[in-house]
Amino acid sequence: MPLFQSPQLIADMYMIPQQLSESDKWIRIFLDVFIENKFFTIFSFLFGLGFYIFMNRAEGKGKRFYRLYIRRLTLLALFGLMHLVFLWYGDILLNYALAGFLLLFFYKRKAQTILIVIITFTLALIILLSLNFFSSPEELKLEIQMLQVEGAGKMEEAVEQYQNSSYLELMSYRFSNEVIPVLKDLPFSMLTAWYMFLIGLYTGKRNIISHFHSHRNLVKRVWWISLLCSIPISILIIALHLNFLKFGIHNEIFIQVFVTFSGLSLSLFYLSTILFLLQKDKWRKRLNPFSYIGRMALTNYIMQTFIGVGIFTGLGLFGDVNLTLGIILSLIIFPIQILFSYLWLKYYKYGPLEWLWRSITYGEFQTLKMRK
Repeated sequence: MPLFQSPQLIADMYMIPQQLSESDKWIRIFLDVFIENKFFTIFSFLFGLGFYIFMNRAEGKGKRFYRLYIRRLTLLALFGLMHLVFLWYGDILLNYALAGFLLLFFYKRKAQTILIVIITFTLALIILLSLNFFSSPEELKLEIQMLQVEGAGKMEEAVEQYQNSSYLELMSYRFSNEVIPVLKDLPFSMLTAWYMFLIGLYTGKRNIISHFHSHRNLVKRVWWISLLCSIPISILIIALHLNFLKFGIHNEIFIQVFVTFSGLSLSLFYLSTILFLLQKDKWRKRLNPFSYIGRMALTNYIMQTFIGVGIFTGLGLFGDVNLTLGIILSLIIFPIQILFSYLWLKYYKYGPLEWLWRSITYGEFQTLKMRK
């Protein structure tokens, strides 16, 4: 939602801090501690798990599973590219598709091999992110100041373009200032998705979810380790936001580093918690509404773009809505999408985009309506 309502991409590129009201500051802290980077990583995990399920089932049916999945990824990349170019810079579909091609090299690998790659990548990521703590304050300050001077005008330009330009004018602006930078960053941004894909693939190969009771102790260890890692990281994020810890020019960078770390640890805590809750009947019933929106994830994702772009760009509200109102809108839109998904799936097997994706993947129209 913050990406729909403000030029956040420009702010991130030029390291411009957000100007927040007192209430928005607490919303920002809440988002950084509990939300930011957590659900992207969970969705990436599920993509990796879904990859294993798709390939395993196709292989079991004797189908050419590599060819099917390459077709599936190519179509997803096409969806993502159109989404990025014509609608919104916050696309993850192209990112997922490209990272998914990398995942193909690991389908036949042993679970132990995948685990070694995950551990190696984790250590490399920790070392890489930790280098931010050792950069020279003087050089960094000068670099950030130069970026911010250039970025101030870019922020004003973005708001002006989104509020007053025609669609074609906005597309031209977006192509140079959003699409190209996003495409340049793809080799780096897709690595985070690929990392969680591997964890999802490993989970599928080990049958950790399908044979949960056999792996209960493993999931319990993951729950405790991820919780114990997340608590101090979350405390550091809060302390940096409230200036209990002061590192001057490094503060914003350190917040982003710790948010990235917590995205990995807290997402695993959330996942393991949900797995335990799903073992109880009452929690299965409570969580069941989310299954409807999950079965139509692609349709709902694109629908959110149309809603977000429609509200903020279409109505000329871009740059004028505060964080609190944006979150309130999210809490209204998401339940409506759950209800829409529930009603749609009463009559149809798949969401409309899922049906299209599936039909092109298999090279024939799939049955859409539910049999009565």
